[in-house]
Amino acid sequence: MSTVAEIRKQIKSGKTGPLYLLEGDDLQSRHDLGLEFANVVDEGLQAFNVQSFYANEATNQGAREQLIGALLSNARTLPMMAPRRIVLILEAEKLLIPKRESKAADEELERLEHFVEDPPPHATVVFVCGNIDKRRRLVKLLLKEAQVVDTGTIADAADAEQWVRVRAARDKVGLDGGAIRALVDRAGLDI
Repeated sequence: MSTVAEIRKQIKSGKTGPLYLLEGDDLQSRHDLGLEFANVVDEGLQAFNVQSFYANEATNQGAREQLIGALLSNARTLPMMAPRRIVLILEAEKLLIPKRESKAADEELERLEHFVEDPPPHATVVFVCGNIDKRRRLVKLLLKEAQVVDTGTIADAADAEQWVRVRAARDKVGLDGGAIRALVDRAGLDI
């Protein structure tokens, strides 16, 4: 498992791998880190080389097939005047775990499995997920092949304090240690 700091270092250097799985309880942290991958491509070229998909929009089998087809097509397209092509799949848990199993759904999952086993070398594909069923074959494969990053699971009060500290610094809000502890205590986290 990789850390958020390690991934940010890869993004800054422009040397990202082919597959990432961003997971964790903090939706905003997952989403923010996912969007940072666009920085691998110069801002003026992002329109040609960065594509985002929202898996929650694929509400039926036809839309799901279309989404997987577009995802695979975009990832296989060579980058235009850039070192890599970036493909983000937000709310990817909806794509990785279909609501109803059917022959068509199984075929689509197989297409995705083949892609995960052999991703194109010129693309970085980022699956941004909430809770996923780690017993599923596709998820197991993704956990094996991708760089997995826990983007903000808050396990205890110390994690909660770190979360507040990072966001306060990012937003330039001055909070001392006592104020941060008070905020965490006031939130009444059951951790």
